[in-house]
Amino acid sequence: LMSTGLTFGSISALFGLSHNIIDTAQYSFLIATVVGSAVIPTLIANAFFLPRHLLKRRPPETPEE
Repeated sequence: LMSTGLTFGSISALFGLSHNIIDTAQYSFLIATVVGSAVIPTLIANAFFLPRHLLKRRPPETPEE
């Protein structure tokens, strides 16, 4: 819960549940949506934006004699 969006989303959903504004099914859906909104972009970023500057470089191959 380090992200601001995760914290605010989960606290506001819990507030709605504890004050009978939403029921448990709506609470579960909201929490799943909040967590998904943080996890899915992270997975996409890790898949497509590989930090190539951190990868080890292979030494150039010398031709066999």
